[in-house]
Amino acid sequence: TRFAWETDMTLVDYLVARDGVPSRRGLAYDYVLAGDGLWLAAENEALAVRAPVARCAVRGLPPLGGACVLKHGPIPTWIWCAGVGIAAAMAAAGVEVALLVAVDGAGRYALIIPEQAATPTRVRYRAPALPPDTTIALTLHSHHRLPAYFSATDDGDERGLGLYGVLGRLGTPRPEVALRAGAYGHWLPVRWEAVFAGGRDPFRDAPFDPPDPADGADDPTGDPDGKEVGGRWPT
Repeated sequence: TRFAWETDMTLVDYLVARDGVPSRRGLAYDYVLAGDGLWLAAENEALAVRAPVARCAVRGLPPLGGACVLKHGPIPTWIWCAGVGIAAAMAAAGVEVALLVAVDGAGRYALIIPEQAATPTRVRYRAPALPPDTTIALTLHSHHRLPAYFSATDDGDERGLGLYGVLGRLGTPRPEVALRAGAYGHWLPVRWEAVFAGGRDPFRDAPFDPPDPADGADDPTGDPDGKEVGGRWPT
């Protein structure tokens, strides 16, 4: 094992995108200045992410834009269908649920239902023990019949490197999903089609699809019912 001080890499580096996307240098992550602002670039065994830190125009540099690449390809359709089925069944029982999608070094995805405590407005889970070559690629939780959006509590909880998702309006004709890539407290909205294989109908991709006229003026802020959603037990 070589330590950071034994290589030409530092824990965090600061790069300028003079000629497009610069090569990664930080062991944890890089700050990258580009023509469209400041970005944080990071990666693990499951995915590589470039998330916005501050949007602004920087003259003389090319824009980069956000990025989220699943290194082992899209998550299989069966995991989406199984996860939706579990969340819908829990919603019918009146509670929320937390689900994890893991991937191993061979690129095999798995759906995990972690140990958890759930209520109609809260779900807390214990992070499972994983084999050494396995990484959590996606953390998903439901909002029962409420819309799919990321609450202030989610922002506080989802501070790692990975994909995060919310399922909402379960049990209605037009359920919703919202996905984002998280990089240590910075987030990039991600389209469903960039994460999963197959199709999502009848789900509406809440951050990207036009609003459903039947939704009315429902535009929640904060936590559902003022309660905590998507928390996790300390490890």
